[in-house]
Amino acid sequence: MQQKIGIKKKIIQTGNEEKTFFYVPAISLKNSDNQVKLLVPHPNGTDAMEFETLEEAAASIRKAGFEYKLPDGEVIENSQLEQLTSTPRRDDLEIALFKKFRSKTNDINPSIVAASLKALSYINDKDAIDIYIEKLGEDNEKIRTAAMDAIVNAQTPVIDKLIDTLTNSNWVSRNSAISCLTKISEYTDIEPERILVPIINRIDDENTIVQANAILAAGKIYRNCIKRQEK
Repeated sequence: MQQKIGIKKKIIQTGNEEKTFFYVPAISLKNSDNQVKLLVPHPNGTDAMEFETLEEAAASIRKAGFEYKLPDGEVIENSQLEQLTSTPRRDDLEIALFKKFRSKTNDINPSIVAASLKALSYINDKDAIDIYIEKLGEDNEKIRTAAMDAIVNAQTPVIDKLIDTLTNSNWVSRNSAISCLTKISEYTDIEPERILVPIINRIDDENTIVQANAILAAGKIYRNCIKRQEK
């Protein structure tokens, strides 16, 4: 299956005026002096190309030999761009940080998204769990790994949400959820049946990668839970 490149849409609002931009992930081609000579659209690109129209963004992706996914749009309000101008209370500071980090989880640059997910995990806000779960289905490995690490290290209940994700239509999400549950079983006291049964159901998953991961996970989770019970 041909890889698709997602086009990100951002609307910058300033007063009554707004400007729309479209961003495409890209890799940079450099000359012998290590200076960027050309940006080329690529699904795993860490740089970005900016366009004023959706048509131009789509055309650049097609020219590079990829298919594209249309943007769902992201509106950046003035309040998201404001800097803290006074010394806030601790609760206000946490809210401000959460909003800033969350606004970056849809950035065009995978490194920015991954860093934002990790930063959110430091705050340990329960509202961030849904963001992590959503990112489990990302094509970019760096983003996906950051989301998985955040889930595993979360100090809020995530197991039920991960079990629900095992039936997600996106096989990448299902596979990532299996990996998270396996890791959590290494250090969390949990009834084996609670997570083993839904994972065993994935052994017959339509995707062979998910099947293989489910088979290994079932064995590891059983071992982890039983060993803990024997201590």
